[in-house]
Amino acid sequence: MSESWLKRSALAAMFVGAITAGAAYAQTTPAAPDAGQTSGDEATKPKPKPKPKAAKPKETKLPSVAVEVTNSRKVGLTELDAALSGHGDSVKILGALAAGKKVVIHVEHDKPCLFDLHGVFDDLTTTEEASVNLCTEKKINLVE
Repeated sequence: MSESWLKRSALAAMFVGAITAGAAYAQTTPAAPDAGQTSGDEATKPKPKPKPKAAKPKETKLPSVAVEVTNSRKVGLTELDAALSGHGDSVKILGALAAGKKVVIHVEHDKPCLFDLHGVFDDLTTTEEASVNLCTEKKINLVE
């Protein structure tokens, strides 16, 4: 009988141990990864230094001038282009402008403020004007 009692006591102890271990495990949850807890290896590692941000080149914006363009011709303007005087690269500064109409545009310029102008009209005629100082002559009048 003592042997049977010993087996039953051992079984009961194992059963109680298993139940309490499961209950203890169920009540404790692992820490969240961002909880700030570190293991021994992670605590000794040096923190990575933040990378310096790449410096953006500053855009040098040219000053601009307001210019009034008047189409005094009997046909509409298709396009008006301008190039810095002496440079071949022209830029479209105005699109279509009907006959008899006017509009104010803003043109970026360099220090001399000299432009070569090229206009194309609906009847396929063109107009050319070289070395126009748009900073002093703030009006462009397109005539026949």
